[in-house]
Amino acid sequence: MVNFSMPSLQPPARSYQKRDLYRLLIARSDLNASLNACDLILKNVKSIKDENLYPLTTSVVVCYSRPFTANKPYGSLPKKWSKFDRQQYQDTHEKLLQARHELFAHSDMNVRKVQIVPPNVPLVIDEGRELKSPEISTQVSYILFEIDFFKIVRETNLDLGRRMQAEIDKMIIDLYGNMQLPNEAFNLRVDEGL
Repeated sequence: MVNFSMPSLQPPARSYQKRDLYRLLIARSDLNASLNACDLILKNVKSIKDENLYPLTTSVVVCYSRPFTANKPYGSLPKKWSKFDRQQYQDTHEKLLQARHELFAHSDMNVRKVQIVPPNVPLVIDEGRELKSPEISTQVSYILFEIDFFKIVRETNLDLGRRMQAEIDKMIIDLYGNMQLPNEAFNLRVDEGL
């Protein structure tokens, strides 16, 4: 009689490992896009009044947050990627996700206010100047981060990116290190094969 016993912990199926690799590779790509937008802000935007700040901020926030939302078909990254050792990075991460949900990927009414402005009421007060419309007009509020905020966003992004890259490197070796690979690039398939 052969005594057959299975180890209590089995490694995840290859397809699950490849799914996790796919999510991390896509997340790394999104983080790189967010990091590039941060760099553009820090290099080129000198004032909160710069017209490029809002679209670049949208890029930073949406690209950074994308891996933490429900993506099809594999969903968001596991919760461990939303945890940071430094409280400042944790706070920045949470602030970016909240900004994504309320301001940049959606427009929540409790945050984005719309006002009807009667004739001759100031629309914008800019350095002591008032801009008045001769007729009924509207204005929509939005929130911008100070330029210095993007320095910590950049650091948070780099911290997360380093952790992800270490995991990606390990997964690539585990999945493909001992295999005979084709002599050309191939698509990552989420299955039990190559």
